[in-house]
Parts: sequence; C-alpha cells; structure tokens
Amino acid sequence: MTERMHKGTRARARRFATMMLASFGAFFLITGVAIAQQTERTREVGKKVRCMCGGCNDSASTCYHVGGEFSGPCGKAKAELKTIDDQVLKGDSDDAILASFVQQYGTGVYVEPPKRGLSLVAWFLPSIYLVVGTVVVIFVISRWRSRVHSDLTPAAVGGAAHPGISTADLERARQRVARETED
Repeated sequence: MTERMHKGTRARARRFATMMLASFGAFFLITGVAIAQQTERTREVGKKVRCMCGGCNDSASTCYHVGGEFSGPCGKAKAELKTIDDQVLKGDSDDAILASFVQQYGTGVYVEPPKRGLSLVAWFLPSIYLVVGTVVVIFVISRWRSRVHSDLTPAAVGGAAHPGISTADLERARQRVARETED
C-alpha cells in the first residue's frame, strides 16, 4: 500500500510540475505578446506626433538623422517615444496621449491636422482647388476654340480672306513667299 501511495504522490507531483510549467510558459508568452503590442501601439501613436527637435520634419517614430557622427532617432524623438510608451503602459487612450502632447507643444505637434472643426478646410481645399481649376481650364479652352473657329471662317466669295487684309496685299505676300522659297 505504501508503494501505491508513493506512485500516486509522484504522479500528482509530475502533474503539478507540468501544470506550473505550462502556466509559466503561457504567462511569459502572453506577456511577450502584450509587450510587443504595446511597442507597436507606441510606434503607431508616435507616427501621429511630430518630432519637436526642430532639425527635421518627421514624426517621432520615423525621425532619423542620417550622416555624421550620429545616425538614428534624435534625443527628442526618443524622449517623446518614451513618454508615449509610459502613457500606453498606464492604459491611456490614443486621444488622451495626443491631447497631452497638444497641451505641451500646441497643435503644431500633429503630423497631419485633425479631421474636425476648422482643420477640415485643410483637407477639402486641395479638392476644391482641383475642381475649380479644371472648370477654369475647360472654360478658357472652349473660349479659345470658339474664337479660333470664328477667325478661320471663310470670307464671303470675292471678299478678302481676312478682315483688314486686302486681296492685293494677300497676292503680294504669296508672290514674295514663292520667290523666297525657290532654290
């Protein structure tokens, strides 16, 4: 009976060890995925925030100063990404993170203007300019074409080919062209 109890204890110990190992493995796997998602979220929010170093016009996630002794994100971009990462870890929403940067730096921190309020003008003006420009070009071209067609209409039979040019002047010009083009 003691050996039977001993086997049962060993089996329970093995099951317990297996369960603990599986639990720790799942915990580390889930934690690793969560950390990867947080850094990806940090990068995504960082793409919406302008690097405020003054030496580039990039977002905090894409700031790279190439050449010289230093190549890579500047110190300001690293600090901004660290701030974003801290706020992501605290559980702040993307809008709350962006609002904190706007409060600190003003609306110039946005890489692209928000799509609300007066900023909608910045989004719609290029399309409006394109439509108005197309209409103006079509109008001007149609006016030119109608003017050219009216100028090229044949003159009345026996009249001058063009108003203001007499038939004699036209004949002299033809004779001069014929003389100058002869070899």
